[in-house]
Amino acid sequence: MKRIGIALIGICLLLSSTAFSQSRGIFTINAGQMNPKDTKSGMIVGAVMSRAVDDAVDIGLGIDIFHKAYSDESKVAEETATGLTTSQTATLVDYTRTVIPINVALNVKIPMGRYFGYFIRGSMGYSFLISKEKNYELETSETRKYGGLGWRGGGGMYYQVGRRSTLFGEAFFNSNEVSRDVGDKDIGLPVTEHVDLSGLGFRLGVSLVLR
Repeated sequence: MKRIGIALIGICLLLSSTAFSQSRGIFTINAGQMNPKDTKSGMIVGAVMSRAVDDAVDIGLGIDIFHKAYSDESKVAEETATGLTTSQTATLVDYTRTVIPINVALNVKIPMGRYFGYFIRGSMGYSFLISKEKNYELETSETRKYGGLGWRGGGGMYYQVGRRSTLFGEAFFNSNEVSRDVGDKDIGLPVTEHVDLSGLGFRLGVSLVLR
């Protein structure tokens, strides 16, 4: 699954760079808040390098970073007298989670005046989750790696502040579930093989025309 996701992103990036190699480049940076279902809400920052198809449409490749450290009561695996594991023990676990989504994004502007208007944005790609989990009570810790395909849709308003710079605000919904290979459960750590990163978010950013 991971190789398929990376291959899809590579193919889309190659097609977009070939088709629009002569069009102007657009560099976008943004920052905001995201509220994933299975993780506490936190800050997300990102950047997109895109090419303009025409005055209203651009397509490009984006990368985001979401990072959050928190503690939560979770069901963990424990060893029984028979050597089997169960997930009935709830204990406090410290999480440090970093999500890195890589997406191919399509942006469509809807002008409402000379300097401002609305836009809609859609993207799809692959997300990596690096989850560091520590149980201080049982003195166990592990770094787990997850991955999975997903999509994102959103929209908002933009305002052109200069000849090459545009400010925007966006609300979005992220649909993404990541998973890891099923293996032996780690004693004292959460019994988690899937993490749902779906949720609402918002962000502010600026787009700069490079040429």
